[in-house]
Amino acid sequence: MKLSIRGRVLFLALSSVVAALLAVGVVAVHWFYVTRGVILQQEDVLAETLAESMGNYAAESVKDKLKKVTEAKAQHLDREFHIVGEDVEFMADCMTRILSFPENYLPRALPNTRLEPDILAGVPYIHYSPELMRQGIGEETREEIGRAGNIADVLVPMSKSYDDYRTSFFAGSKNGYMVCVDIVPSKDGTASIYPSEEARQEFLESFDPRERFWYRLGKDAAKPVFTSLFIGAEGLLDISCVMPYYDNDGFAGVTGISYSVEDIHRTVVESAHEESSTNFILDGTGDVVISSEKDGILAAVPENVDLRQAAEPDIAEAVKRMTAGESGVMSVALNGKDYYLAFAPMETAGWSYGVLIEDKEVADAVTQVSGDVLQEMGMIRNTLREIFSDSLVKMGTVLLPVLLLVIYGSGFMAARVTRPIRRLADGVKEIAAGNFDRKLDLSTGDEIEHLAECFNSMTEELKTYTQHLAQAAAEKEHARTELEVAAKIQTDMLPNASGAFPERKEFELYALMEPAKDVGGDFYDFYMLDERRLAFAIADVSGKGIPAAMFMAKSQSILKHCLLTAKSPDDLASVLEHANRLLCKNNEAAMFVTVFLGILNLETGRLTYADGGHCPPLFGRDGSYAFLPMKKGTMLGLMELPYEQQSVELLPGDVLYLYTDGVSEAMNEAEAQFTEARIKEALDALPPDRKAEDILPYMLERVRQHIGEAEQSDDITMLSLQYHGNNHK
Repeated sequence: MKLSIRGRVLFLALSSVVAALLAVGVVAVHWFYVTRGVILQQEDVLAETLAESMGNYAAESVKDKLKKVTEAKAQHLDREFHIVGEDVEFMADCMTRILSFPENYLPRALPNTRLEPDILAGVPYIHYSPELMRQGIGEETREEIGRAGNIADVLVPMSKSYDDYRTSFFAGSKNGYMVCVDIVPSKDGTASIYPSEEARQEFLESFDPRERFWYRLGKDAAKPVFTSLFIGAEGLLDISCVMPYYDNDGFAGVTGISYSVEDIHRTVVESAHEESSTNFILDGTGDVVISSEKDGILAAVPENVDLRQAAEPDIAEAVKRMTAGESGVMSVALNGKDYYLAFAPMETAGWSYGVLIEDKEVADAVTQVSGDVLQEMGMIRNTLREIFSDSLVKMGTVLLPVLLLVIYGSGFMAARVTRPIRRLADGVKEIAAGNFDRKLDLSTGDEIEHLAECFNSMTEELKTYTQHLAQAAAEKEHARTELEVAAKIQTDMLPNASGAFPERKEFELYALMEPAKDVGGDFYDFYMLDERRLAFAIADVSGKGIPAAMFMAKSQSILKHCLLTAKSPDDLASVLEHANRLLCKNNEAAMFVTVFLGILNLETGRLTYADGGHCPPLFGRDGSYAFLPMKKGTMLGLMELPYEQQSVELLPGDVLYLYTDGVSEAMNEAEAQFTEARIKEALDALPPDRKAEDILPYMLERVRQHIGEAEQSDDITMLSLQYHGNNHK
């Protein structure tokens, strides 16, 4: 005989409840007594063990936090030194370029400290040493000084980012003169570079950059190096970062930035005030150069004290680790007290940042956590005792009436439970069929009613989700359509790259572009200037997507306009300079583009080309490839700088292969780049009798094999040009 749902529920309820009550009654009494005895016996051991574990965890957490905070502060301070080093390296590169190519720069006169009664902060000036004035300024030195004045165009913009700090930007020559810009913070911005008239006289009478210790340090440096801390003329703590610059004869002088560290000192002191700790900085010799302490072994004093030789062995060991560039947390004893010392390196300057706190602060945290745990365990113990007592009383009181009520209530509840379940099942079927307007109205006052409400809420959410999904799909399709249109427009802006100029037999030209997104920032271009000259270009705009595509369109248009309207299109250096000026205007987004531009004389085979910071093309002859000789120029759109052009003679059969960094920097799953070396290796593997139109598909396949399953990280653009000579007309 098959029972209905109601019968099954009734039978199950009666049998289960009766059996459960009897079993629970027997087992519960026994369990209560056994559990109560075990817990009460183990409560003290459990509390102490838990308190100790939590205390140890708290101690490790405090030390770990201290280490991370120290490393973060060290990185923050080190970042300032790193920025200064980058600026000094840029200054040295600019001075080297000015002195190595003087023909590109006009003489520039700067205010002279010996002629001006005063010089204001932020104004570039030149200073002649007393020795140079005594021996006289020769004509060659005077011309060099005039060219060197152009460094002011670099120093003045660079100094704007140092307005809040007392800073000096300088280039000291081996010939005894110095070009300089000083920043002296003031409310109205018109402060003098001289602290006093006496300081001015002393500067004029004695200052020779060649005699300064930073000059001697920078002369032999291969990269930016930092001096030790010293007291500057203004009475503040200073540090200098210096490196050499060169001319065509070799070493020419030292550039540098003398930088006030008063803000670093203030950061160290304020950090110590906030954390009730001792914060300090060591140099590479173990000497404390900056400290929040005024007295004691960790105070910064004028004398050079190597703490690696300190009498306290813990401090000496810690300083050895700090000067070795390590980071960590260790226990040290100092003046009869125990401390925790956290330290981290400041790699750029070769310094180390340290934070010293008493172990009492860590112990207090451990004690507090342990006390809290013990207190909570005591409350749990009392609660358990109350629960045991109340449970036994209530169990005996409730058990008998429950047995009577179960017999009566089982039948009633069976009907009450199954009726809404059937209604719920019918409603769910209708909702499952797609009728999201169907609502379940069940007033059972229990989980069934809640389940019905959940179904109603789910139905509303499904309805809303379905609507939103349809709307999102429509919007996505619309956006996709717009991107496809944008990609089509971008493609249409590029010339036909499949066997361009079929009527010309002097050359073959092929190109392709595969953007990393729907639209990209790479482009290529080619067109005939006249019957005998072919112009071609390849470029790469910074960034990807719509912004890069828009800047690409602007760059392509400007470059072509500048070339077609130039008085002498063969003067590619002037063409790039003109295009760069136009791209720099209103470039608030600071976007830039790298360009390689060439003109091929189809009658003579002479290739004239100029580079705007682009990847070096490869030149192939008789099946062997080499990188085209390049005088590297800067990218277009950031700053106005001169460009140079070069030329080479092509023979019939010679091949040019141009590409963007989407080829050389294509990365596989291991983030390994394809590299320029692999490009040359792939081209050298081509047979000498290969067809020009096969080069680009071959190179694209090699790049894809390298990428593998990795996502394309940048636009891939290539152009190949094979010169057949004038005899093929």
